[in-house]
Amino acid sequence: MRLAIATVAVACLIALQAHAQRDSHMSTTNPRTAEEVERVFEAIDRDGDDRISKREGERSELIGDRFDGVDADQDGYLSRAEFRARPRKERFE
Repeated sequence: MRLAIATVAVACLIALQAHAQRDSHMSTTNPRTAEEVERVFEAIDRDGDDRISKREGERSELIGDRFDGVDADQDGYLSRAEFRARPRKERFE
């Protein structure tokens, strides 16, 4: 009986982890709600200075090589407003 309970518990934990990873990946590559956009911004902003540096942006699948096109004022950082306003599908050259 204990083995059956342990097996079910492990299976549930694996399923929950897979679900969380899928949701995490989806929300960081294509955030859709304002809450997801804010959460993704904070995840990319690793040093917590409320802006995304070019180095931080290049590490992100979402920004990657599009950084210069999203950096509207060309100051080398993405503000929250610039991040929110980024085009969703275009790729910048």
